[in-house]
Amino acid sequence: MTEYISPLSLWLVVRKRFYKSGVFVEPAWTGSHEPKIQGPVLFVSRVHAEVYAHMRNKYHSKDDSANWKIISLSDFDLLEHAHGIDGKLYCQLAFGFSMADENSMLVATGAPRVRYVPLPFDIPKKEKKITFSFNQWAFDFMNEEWASIGSSEFDKSLALVDDMSEAEASRVAKEAIAKINVGRTETGKDLWGAYDSVKESWIVGSETLYHDKSLH
Repeated sequence: MTEYISPLSLWLVVRKRFYKSGVFVEPAWTGSHEPKIQGPVLFVSRVHAEVYAHMRNKYHSKDDSANWKIISLSDFDLLEHAHGIDGKLYCQLAFGFSMADENSMLVATGAPRVRYVPLPFDIPKKEKKITFSFNQWAFDFMNEEWASIGSSEFDKSLALVDDMSEAEASRVAKEAIAKINVGRTETGKDLWGAYDSVKESWIVGSETLYHDKSLH
């Protein structure tokens, strides 16, 4: 349903909403309010997508639901989603999670807080077919971020899972979930982490300012 060019496989976490007019597939969103840069979360790690879905289903807020699941970007109609948005489509490429401490993921408001790179797409409403191209610079930036917390070859971890069957990838995700605690309150620590499937462990480190790196 979505054709795209990317050095990594991309995944979404979605839920179905049923209306009289039909079924709406809603992706998880994130972003900032000022400036307003909000959009669907696209995970570069299948394991991270599985972890996010699990945590959101387990700790969802009262106005949320527990029927989130992962799908590949190829199985989601991103163009149709873009046509339903006023203005630019921002795809939030998620590459890690905010952490409450070195051993705990922060899930303070019912869903994990992701660390992401926003990529804007300005798509005319009349466009009927498009191939989304996710720029290499965003992935170069993510590689720098992973390296900054001690995982300089994180792309190998992603490739390892991409080559797995669905059952094998699900097993790795369950291992990742079992190896992380959950913090429900803000701690003020600027920590984030990612699950390295090669090292079979969570890698956690301090946030670094964007202006010190390749993202401008």
